[in-house]
Amino acid sequence: MHKVILDPNIILSGALFGGIPAALLKGIQQKKFELCLSVGLYTEIFDKLIYKFGVDQKILEDVTELLNIGILYNTQALVSLPQDTNDAYLLDLAEESNADYLVTGDKKHLLPLKKWKKTQIISARQAKNILLKDKKKVSVLNSSAQ
Repeated sequence: MHKVILDPNIILSGALFGGIPAALLKGIQQKKFELCLSVGLYTEIFDKLIYKFGVDQKILEDVTELLNIGILYNTQALVSLPQDTNDAYLLDLAEESNADYLVTGDKKHLLPLKKWKKTQIISARQAKNILLKDKKKVSVLNSSAQ
C-alpha cells in the first residue's frame, strides 16, 4: 500500500468543496493508500477549519474521523527551505515516513521540486490517476471457450 502525505490544502479542499481532493479523501476511507500525518499537518488543518473557515461541529468530526485513519509520525523539523518555511514540515514528514507521494497544489514551492528524497511530489489530479485507478483485472480468456 502506498504511503501518502496530503498537503493540508488538499484535505481542506476535499472536506469543504469536493472535486478531486474529495475523491482522495474517499480513497483514505476505502484504505486505498495510507495517510501519513504529523502534528504540524494536523494543527494546520484544524487551525484553518476553525479560525479561517469557522466550520460547524459535524465537519470537524468528519475530518477528525478521517485523520484518525492515518498514521502519525514524529518529525524533527530538520528541513529548511529558503522560499517558504511553512512547507518545510511537509518535507520533514516525507523523510520521516518514507512516503511514496506528497500530494499538493503548491505550484510555487513544492510541485517544482518534483521529488524530495524518495518521495514524489505530485498534484491532486496525478494522485487520483495513480492512487485511485481501478485495479480490477480483466480476463483475456473467453470464459465460454472450453
